[in-house]
Amino acid sequence: MSDEDFSDGSLDFSDVEVMVGQPFLMQKTLMDRMPKLKWLQDTGAGFDAADCREIKRRGIVLTNSRGVMSCSIAEDVMLKMLFFARRGREVEQDKKDHHWNMFGQDQWMCKCYTDLYGKTLGILGYGSIGYEIALRAHAFGMRIIAFGLDKCDDGLLDAYYGDMKDIDTILEQSDFVSVNLPLLDATRHLINDAAFEHMKPTSMLINVARGPIVDEEALYRALKDKKIAWAACDVFEKEPLPADSPLWDLDNIFISSHKAGMGDTWTMFIGRLIERNLRHYQAGEPLENVIDL
Repeated sequence: MSDEDFSDGSLDFSDVEVMVGQPFLMQKTLMDRMPKLKWLQDTGAGFDAADCREIKRRGIVLTNSRGVMSCSIAEDVMLKMLFFARRGREVEQDKKDHHWNMFGQDQWMCKCYTDLYGKTLGILGYGSIGYEIALRAHAFGMRIIAFGLDKCDDGLLDAYYGDMKDIDTILEQSDFVSVNLPLLDATRHLINDAAFEHMKPTSMLINVARGPIVDEEALYRALKDKKIAWAACDVFEKEPLPADSPLWDLDNIFISSHKAGMGDTWTMFIGRLIERNLRHYQAGEPLENVIDL
């Protein structure tokens, strides 16, 4: 069903106890039509678009789909790091131009690309997505440092930070920064002009979380003025990204349309999660991925 199906008032939801859907549908107007509603299953990881205050007031349990897109998003992050490191845009342009561009061909030792091996990856938000990214980056021989709220010891990290003030330390050390945080008051515009001042001019920022975590005006300035070398954004403050956004015209940004998690496995994983949670619900057992409102 689409959001029009829910909003036109033609369907009777008076007996609905469980709803599975996108968070933008989880608003008071729809909940008013579901007086028996007890549980909302979000089909995404983020829940910032849901009316969480109203959900909490009504005592409804909210669960998300944390983890179902983690593998797809992690592979997307690796793709974008490699695209930057292996000069993907230049290689593709050479192919279009029929240009055989062998960097440093008159030298005994030539440096064509940047290797991920030995580089430092900073992960902001070490949950299920952060873990899957770290797992793959570890296989490339990268040094991995992370910020998260739950102290972990999974053998993948070279350093772990649990205080917001430590994020500057991560930015200063990292060659690549992957943003995987939830959108909260504390994380809105967390990556701003001041944050870019802490990053290396050779570094790359990747945002696969929520657009408003990165101040887009500050991002534009950082890329244009070469405060950082590259960025890859799958999410933006306003979506779709407006056609007149100056980000479109920059050569040092990879833009995708909020689909980093749309691999061919996530539908299988979300189906399994919903099935498990339905069994838990019917048996009166605790649900998986309950959000603490």
